[in-house]
Amino acid sequence: MKRSKIVKPVIKAELSDKNVRVRIAVVILLIALAGGAFAYALNSYFSKETGWVAIKTAASAERNCSNEFVFLYCIGASGASARLEHKSLTSLYTAATVKAYKLFNNDEIFAGLNNIAYINRHPNEVIEVDEVLYNAFSLMERYNCRSLYLAPIYADYKIMFSCEDDSQIIAYDAFQNDEVRSYYEELAKFASNYEAINIELLGDNKIMLRVSAEYQQYAAEHGITNYIDFFWMKNAFIIDYLAAVMIENNYTLGTISSYNGFVRNLDGSGNIYSYHLYDRVGNTVYPSGIMKYTGPLSIVYLRNYRMTELDNQYYYELSNGETRTSFIDITDGLCKSSKNDLVTYSKEYGCAEILLQMLPVYITDTFHEEALTSLAQNSIYSIYCEDSVIYYNDSALMLTDLYDKENVTYTASKIR
Repeated sequence: MKRSKIVKPVIKAELSDKNVRVRIAVVILLIALAGGAFAYALNSYFSKETGWVAIKTAASAERNCSNEFVFLYCIGASGASARLEHKSLTSLYTAATVKAYKLFNNDEIFAGLNNIAYINRHPNEVIEVDEVLYNAFSLMERYNCRSLYLAPIYADYKIMFSCEDDSQIIAYDAFQNDEVRSYYEELAKFASNYEAINIELLGDNKIMLRVSAEYQQYAAEHGITNYIDFFWMKNAFIIDYLAAVMIENNYTLGTISSYNGFVRNLDGSGNIYSYHLYDRVGNTVYPSGIMKYTGPLSIVYLRNYRMTELDNQYYYELSNGETRTSFIDITDGLCKSSKNDLVTYSKEYGCAEILLQMLPVYITDTFHEEALTSLAQNSIYSIYCEDSVIYYNDSALMLTDLYDKENVTYTASKIR
């Protein structure tokens, strides 16, 4: 896979003329979503007390995961005091991102909280966990997703993604090292085997990480310390939790996005939002078109290449342009993807449920369009590009700004 050149899009937003501030805010949001550009100083852009602002965590906040998200909110639109609303949102967002950071942490145990790290260190014990984690485990079980148990492979990929030279990755790269390939295949067999490892849901937020004696011995021999890890998927669950906190507290005039492709729009005011679509062709990434939508929506965007420096923790790009990604196939432990770009969305599901239903379609060698048709019947719609055509399966989809420059012209076609 060749190194990507990203063709910069012209960012546009189509909103009601009655609120210019909203239009500006969505433009800024699109810039953040399009490139994952979380370094934008959004707060400094908005000097007024009311209107669209980026909600940040409190300056005195504990460690949290807010650096992986952008939370934009239209302060004062509800008629409430802008100052008090901003203060309340900051407090809620701070508490939620601190809690999420601790819960999904795979490296550190925190007092009074049985998180992923704690569970890994206490196999075959009954453990009471927070409802957020219990629900996440429940969803993984409901959709028969075993990626959670690829933690030992994820651990090696994390090291590979942090490498600074191609020669350093050989010790972790199954595509260049047959010994590593065999090791990952063995780990994938354990991860796929319910008898070897499984999270047992016991009710009342109690779980047990069952690990067989054989797997525990294998882990000890190979220096494996973690059996489970949500890794790159964690932001799908976290963004749904953040959205749930805001909805529960009646804060719905906003939108939350993660830099790695998850979006929860909470705004039901009727404003028209825009989401940029991309298509990687060879070593060039084209802004193929813009998807317009209204109302609350969950979006999941999967791509197999880096777009910004923020992607370094989930990708490694070799000097020859090939890319290693975090999309690991449970069948053999190899990273793979059926498409360069795949956008899926739904008004019925959160990001985690969309993701879990899309994984078998995306993390595979062969793309199957009929699988997307089946999911569309379940209100999960998809968009992908091929040969300069944007394919979609949502009859109500609004597509605009199709790319037409430098002898490259995109058209749109509905999947039958």
